[in-house]
Amino acid sequence: MNKMEFEIEPVWQSRFQKTFLAGTGREEALHFCSIKVDSVPDTLESEGISLCKHWLEQDDFPRDGILLLHLERKRKEFWNTNQVCVYHQLYEFETKNTDQWIRGCTWKGESETSEWISLIELVDSKPLECIAKHFGVAIVSPDEPLRLEELKIPKPWGHEGWYTGVEKRGVASVFDHFGCTELPYALGLFPEKLLNGHDKKLILLKTLNPLSEAVMGDLYLEMHEKKWEVYVVTALDPEAWPSGTGRILAGLNSKVKDRYHVRFGASWREPLLLDFQEQIQEYEITRRKMDQLLDQLKEQLGISGEEEITPQQLADLENKLPQELRKEEALLREKAYSFIGSVPVKVGDVVTFPAMQIHSLQHGIRVIEFQTPHYERLIVMFAQKVLTQDHWDTERAIRLLNTEPYQLPEPVSLIKENGFIEERIVDFPDFTVERIQMVKTISKEFCCEGNYHLLICVSGVAHLESESGKINELLPGPAFLLAAGTRFYRISNKVSETLIFLRAVPVKNTMGAQD
Repeated sequence: MNKMEFEIEPVWQSRFQKTFLAGTGREEALHFCSIKVDSVPDTLESEGISLCKHWLEQDDFPRDGILLLHLERKRKEFWNTNQVCVYHQLYEFETKNTDQWIRGCTWKGESETSEWISLIELVDSKPLECIAKHFGVAIVSPDEPLRLEELKIPKPWGHEGWYTGVEKRGVASVFDHFGCTELPYALGLFPEKLLNGHDKKLILLKTLNPLSEAVMGDLYLEMHEKKWEVYVVTALDPEAWPSGTGRILAGLNSKVKDRYHVRFGASWREPLLLDFQEQIQEYEITRRKMDQLLDQLKEQLGISGEEEITPQQLADLENKLPQELRKEEALLREKAYSFIGSVPVKVGDVVTFPAMQIHSLQHGIRVIEFQTPHYERLIVMFAQKVLTQDHWDTERAIRLLNTEPYQLPEPVSLIKENGFIEERIVDFPDFTVERIQMVKTISKEFCCEGNYHLLICVSGVAHLESESGKINELLPGPAFLLAAGTRFYRISNKVSETLIFLRAVPVKNTMGAQD
């Protein structure tokens, strides 16, 4: 008796099975099996393909039938204070082809099998499609790209667009024309084929979309201890940056560093960081005075102090504050910012931030961001009230920060031939990112080689063709996850505009486990 049989056998005996011909004119038999697996040890992933093979070992099926395996399970949602959730997995594959073209869907909540299995008998279409449509969920296949739509998360400075984020604030989803499925549940259908041992915490892919107004649209001045991230600039608001060149705060101001070096010699670091810290702390006192008054004004409008408001509401409230206080806040903020360097950026520029690098994306600069999936940051300062925590992390961040002046990285050219350009823009310990450009008529085949791929289009339109021949449009907006088990996929530029897309690939299984 193998390991799978031993672990599943206790619940296998309680299964419900049924064989029938679904729909008029269907010639293939449909074999249905339902199992409650919530009592299976946590060590068993209950990966669908393995369980289907186990079923085949138990029963002798003809080679022309369709198998539907239903699993009712429970899990703790780590992103939702470990709340226990009942969910269902439904797998479909043909008995004659057990290793390829298996598909599945999954949905949350209590649902009696008898209520939805009867639907299958009334349709001619594929049974899995019937159920996916009924519950409004996506169909997931490890042989086809998973489409990821942008989930907008409001922020004090604008909004983030999440493609792979999984937090209490929001959960990214997989989409198709049947519906949508939260990403952790979609990945749970085929963990081995989709991820091949890589962590369920995917490389974080998001967009950052700051407001065009200065200060209000400026992000936290922050630093990360573990997280590595990269920006690709996709747009500059012409009202904010009429010259077409924006600036991002990053690293220490090299001129300030030079002044302290002249004054203190080799011992410049400690006095500079001390003065920087004291300047921020002085600003924080004034900032909190403003935030307290703003909270009082919000309460007069029936809004709690921790409740988010629109940028326009915030601007209107700040205009009601004493003018002297507003002037003091602006002066102290500029004094603190004078210690920080900045780099000019244009559309297409790449900006990387390793751990311990202080930075702040500025107003009116929209970017695509890839980062390691660590939900941590040190807030050095912020020109608005911080709603996610009651303190700034100034002292710790300044003690740890990289004091070298920041410089924009240079992309590394990998391939440049016949209208095809591939550059490596990031080579972080946990993942790489390539920027690929293709002119019209260029068609290129790519291999996953055991690592999943994340694709997002910057500009242009192309065909993303899977091994099965199915075509998705690759264009700005949605992103795609290609399974680690994908043998190849093809991208073809069909329009006159040059195609530019980004591809992120995990390097090794170093990201921390999340369940």
